[in-house]
Amino acid sequence: MFEPEYRRAFEQDAFRGYFKWTRNLTSRLRGSLFHACHRRSLANILENGELGLRSRWSLELPKHGKWSAPGTWVGLNYFHSGNYYGPFLLKFPLSVLNDRHFMVFRRSGRDRNRYFFVQYEAQIPIYSFGKNKWRNVNPAAYFRYASSEELAMKPAAIYDIVITYPIMLDRVSIDAADHPRCISGICNGMSLARSRRYLTKIALDQCYDWLLASKDYRKLLKRFPVLDGEEIELFKPKSND
Repeated sequence: MFEPEYRRAFEQDAFRGYFKWTRNLTSRLRGSLFHACHRRSLANILENGELGLRSRWSLELPKHGKWSAPGTWVGLNYFHSGNYYGPFLLKFPLSVLNDRHFMVFRRSGRDRNRYFFVQYEAQIPIYSFGKNKWRNVNPAAYFRYASSEELAMKPAAIYDIVITYPIMLDRVSIDAADHPRCISGICNGMSLARSRRYLTKIALDQCYDWLLASKDYRKLLKRFPVLDGEEIELFKPKSND
């Protein structure tokens, strides 16, 4: 039975080496890190204040067979034609990957290459590359040179990343996405307009929660007790044009 790439176990044949994500790599790529999800998952992420380990990934170990571990799939690609993984898109600066260590795997298809960067912090080699037990690679080799200083993703290539430590939401931006087809089967897809309606409600709920937790808001209620229990409507001021 065919399995999507993100469910297939990583194997020795696809392994390329190890590297550390540096500030220099972040600066040269100048991109973003993306993660798409559904309503229930987004609610859990917001409640926990972090993008935690909400999935699993697998390795086919040389001596011990298949082994799975917790992780979360994120990626470097922004899919302009719609996202198949969920109607809500979390966008992080690449700097959240700084100082994390990764294993590199590459898989080639008929129409595109897929690069997988799997976070691995144990500093004990799992795979070798020929006789090289610990092969450090330059991650720039898996991108193209946009200029003498800048790197960019290769045309038609997919860059998937597995994180094994959470990412805090301090610098996240969350937007609605067109979700024409659901690869996980959680839903039947969702239009961009519908995604925006749901996300607006989620954002307003967050706003009310933050207002209630605010010291300034509690001071306001103390000054104007008549506001207690009143519904506050957020609106966009009308243009003078």
